[in-house]
Amino acid sequence: MGDGKRLKEILDSKGMNVRELSRKTGINHSSIYTSINRDSNLRFDYALRIANALDIDVNEICSASPFSGDVNAEEIYPTLPDGLGGILENNRIKTYLVHSLAPLMQLFGSEAMPDVDNLLTTFYSLTDESRSEIIEQIMIKKKHGTDPERLKEVKSIQNWK
Repeated sequence: MGDGKRLKEILDSKGMNVRELSRKTGINHSSIYTSINRDSNLRFDYALRIANALDIDVNEICSASPFSGDVNAEEIYPTLPDGLGGILENNRIKTYLVHSLAPLMQLFGSEAMPDVDNLLTTFYSLTDESRSEIIEQIMIKKKHGTDPERLKEVKSIQNWK
């Protein structure tokens, strides 16, 4: 089963239709319909927005989640054909930053970004085992230490693409 069928099952179980999900996430309803009808995999950024709107874990609807542990980098960030790198690759990165990180920065303030940079740099300098332990700890904290007001603010971001 692909992401589309799983999404349809979850929508049905929650009594929600595609148009309602579209309004909650800002994702065009035809993109959601296409994914469901073709049973295709969801883009990870869409899956994050949908998971937030449905109050579920992203791994429930996204087979290409970088947090699932069973996908490779090529599946998440496919390489461009020879000769098409450069500007197109940079454009993809800029688009990701504009639609994923910028809304968080606007919500919580740009003064938090040096801390985020520091955390990411430190995280990626750790061993695989240490990074796995950090992720495990974050998942525990997510279950037991989530601030409901902050969660509500993050879920209010509608324009992630």
